[in-house]
Amino acid sequence: MLSILIRNKNEAGYLENTLSSIRKQELNFDCEIIFIDDHSTDNSVEIAEKYGCKVFLLDRDFSYGYALNFGISKCSFELILFLSSHITLLTTRFLEDLVQQFSDRNIAAVRCTPILNVRQVMQSAKEPLLLTKENYSHSIDWENLIVANCSAVRKTVATAILFNEEISANEEKQWCLKVLDQGFVVKSNVPCYFLYTKKKHSNSFITDATAKFQIDGIATVSKSNFFLSVIKGVPWALKIAAKTYWSNIVTKYSLIKIPLSNKKGVFTK
Repeated sequence: MLSILIRNKNEAGYLENTLSSIRKQELNFDCEIIFIDDHSTDNSVEIAEKYGCKVFLLDRDFSYGYALNFGISKCSFELILFLSSHITLLTTRFLEDLVQQFSDRNIAAVRCTPILNVRQVMQSAKEPLLLTKENYSHSIDWENLIVANCSAVRKTVATAILFNEEISANEEKQWCLKVLDQGFVVKSNVPCYFLYTKKKHSNSFITDATAKFQIDGIATVSKSNFFLSVIKGVPWALKIAAKTYWSNIVTKYSLIKIPLSNKKGVFTK
């Protein structure tokens, strides 16, 4: 029923937490974990094998698009969840809820919901957003397209429309635009919540929100932690914005192609 595709390079410090959150899932269907490793030098592979993952090493120089295409080819099931090595699934019904989002056969991809900012945590889940060729707007919906750190796709669609292996960023968003153009639907704002567990993503607000996270997807935080998190989050947000601004603009408006390095990359999504 569901394949979980994890791309990894030297993420042993976060990987066990990710795999543990998968193991805690309440499942009524078959599930496999496909672990694509870019020749890690830490004990990532050992941890993956301990949790029963099917481990494959990349057979050529890394690119985000190639790692996705290679991993998809190893998956056994129609629904595939892309998951980074530093993601925690926040409810034990995450995977069950995710599969239900694909009840319509025309839905090609689903973007899960990160608990990353004040707005997303302080309010209850919105109605799911269905993006189509007709209603998609670059200026409004670019951020609602899938991100490979925690999103799901249909294998039949992902094998018919491959991810671009020649760009160094936003390969999954470019893929979504092609999918929409073919008449499929991309879904976001779904009640499948996850948390980034890398230290640079953490602060007292996120910690408090995680501890108080409710099954229905509503989190409550104290006012003191609310304002403290805003203050602490500003430097990190500015840093990330500056780092990704150029690659987003280039890919979004197709101004130029970003050349890939000949060196192997590091999975940081």
